[in-house]
Parts: sequence; structure tokens; C-alpha cells
Amino acid sequence: MSNIPKILIVGQGIAGTVLHYSFFQRGINAELISTLLPGNASSAAAGIINPITGPKYQKSWKFDELMEVFIPFYTDLERTISLDFFHKMRMYRYLPGLNQINKWIKRWDDVVDSKFYGEFVKTLEGYPEYEGEGTWGEIYNAFRVDFNLLINAYAAFLQKEGLFRNNIFDFNQLKLDEYQATYFGVRYDHIIFCEGYRLMENPYFNYLPLIPAKGEALLIHRKIDNEVMTKRNELMTQWDESNIWYGATLQNSFDSIGPDHNSANLLIGKYNNDFNLTPIISGHLSGLRPTVSDRKPLIGLHSEYKSLCVFNGMGTKGASLAPLMATFLVQKILENIDIPAEVDIQRFRKEN
Repeated sequence: MSNIPKILIVGQGIAGTVLHYSFFQRGINAELISTLLPGNASSAAAGIINPITGPKYQKSWKFDELMEVFIPFYTDLERTISLDFFHKMRMYRYLPGLNQINKWIKRWDDVVDSKFYGEFVKTLEGYPEYEGEGTWGEIYNAFRVDFNLLINAYAAFLQKEGLFRNNIFDFNQLKLDEYQATYFGVRYDHIIFCEGYRLMENPYFNYLPLIPAKGEALLIHRKIDNEVMTKRNELMTQWDESNIWYGATLQNSFDSIGPDHNSANLLIGKYNNDFNLTPIISGHLSGLRPTVSDRKPLIGLHSEYKSLCVFNGMGTKGASLAPLMATFLVQKILENIDIPAEVDIQRFRKEN
């Protein structure tokens, strides 16, 4: 590449991490500026990649295409930073009655998608509380990205390379012309905002229909099989050596961005119902997921200032969506390949 663009990424989280490494794979050492602020969704998320979602047990949007990208992407990133954070999991979904079992069978019989729907299981080894509790469907091709490990390790990796600054972005220091942006006197070809729900405060992209959806989860002192995830009332997976992650709530209306006592009580009640046990709580996590009105990511260049870009709106599926979506933005910036219309921010025209 004759002209290597100078790029600044604002915000780490899973979006900023994945986007930065996507440029790194192309030989571009982008700078990254970020600081941990309240409400950061990535710090509260378990990083679960689940191909089958919702009450109808439907395959997630574009999952085959996503899987072709995220498996080699995370595997390569593991090698680069010498960290084991990407895990293929065995996942089991509780099927509470005949109606749900029949829905599962209908999906199972679909030749195209049968690779995601496993056989029925009556007993889950290592879960005596579930004994005699009905039928479970095994989900194939489920994964977990340990955000808790990855984001901290990648920040340390960037610090060693001199590419990371622990600061809040100051819009007063941003100067723009038609082709470039200047921040604190340094000229950049592109500044890319990966700010999660704080995009709503961005003066250049706050017109986009981002909807913060609050999620809360409990850390419970318990040890389970770290290669197994279960979904009954809530999803459960191992978080670290001593605790499981149990959640998460979904709140479109909320009074605060921090952990809420009522949400904790709701999750405690569900856990008690799942296991007939009172949980030993070691932590309570909360974050605001950046969702979008049409449930598609927000990717692209500002209509007037082409040096400003956005990479956001992954909602609850950042671990699976981010690698492919990052590919789209990297290709747009480096090769001028159009971003698919269904995720390009140009679908939301700014009204003057």
C-alpha cells in the first residue's frame, strides 16, 4: 500500500477492539483513545455467540456468513496476543413443553440449518438440579468470547506498541475540513467512533436512531463445566474460576445506568426457580447495549465530513457481528468498496 492512512479509533469495547485489529491485520497501526465509563456494555457482557435465538428458535441473522469470518478472526487474534479467550461451547436450551419441542423438530428438519440444531437431551451431566426437569435441545456452533480477558489484554498490547491513550475524546479539540480531521494538532485521514450508547452525545452522529437497551447480570459464586452454557429462565456460563455469569435482563426504560436492586431481585428469583437454590452473589453487572431501530448495525462515513466514521449498533450480538462488520468498514476506507446498504448509515439520511 503506497499511502497508509492515519487512523484514530475512539472507544475500545468489543467494537473498537475488533475494528483496530482488523486494520492491524492489513498492516495499519491505528491509534486508539478510550477510557472506561459507566454503562459500558462490553464490560458487563459474557461474550456469548448463540446461533439460535428467540421463542421461535430461529437462526440468527447472517450467522453462516458471520461464522466464516469470526472463527478465523478470533483465532488469529489469540495467536497475536498469546491469550486463550475464544471458546467453542456446548449449549443447551430448555424446551418446556410439547409445543416448543415441535418447533425445535421443525427447525431440526430444515436441511440448510440442521447443523445448528442438535438432539434432545433429558439429563445434563453435572447439573443434578435439572434431573427430571424435562427436555433440552443442544445447540451446535455456539461460542464464547471472554471480553473480560480480551479487552484488558488488547489495551495492554496497544500500550506496548504506543498506540493507546486512556482519555475521553474532546470534541472541542476536533477541527475538520473536507478531507481530513485534526485532533490536538495531529491530522488524521479518518477518525472512527466506536462509542457504544454514547454515540447519542456525538454532535456529528447523534441523529442516528441509536436506542440504549440496559442489560444486567449477576456473578454468582459457583463452578460449572466451563465448556457448557445453558438457557432456561436465563443464560448461564462460567465467568472466571470462581463465578458464573447469569443473565441478562433487557430494559428499554430505566432510571439509571448502574446496577438496579429490582433487577437483582428479578434475577435472584429466576435463579431460585431454575435451581431451587439461593445464589451467593459476588457481583452485579450492568451496561447499555447500543441497539438500533431496525436492529442492524450502524457503519459508515459522515455524509459531509468523510474523515469521520462510525462503527456501532451491534446490540446484543457484538461478538458475532463485529468481525464481519469491521471488514466492511476497512474495505470501504482502504479500497472504496461500498458498505452493504442494510448496515450503511446512509439508510438514515440526516435532516438539516
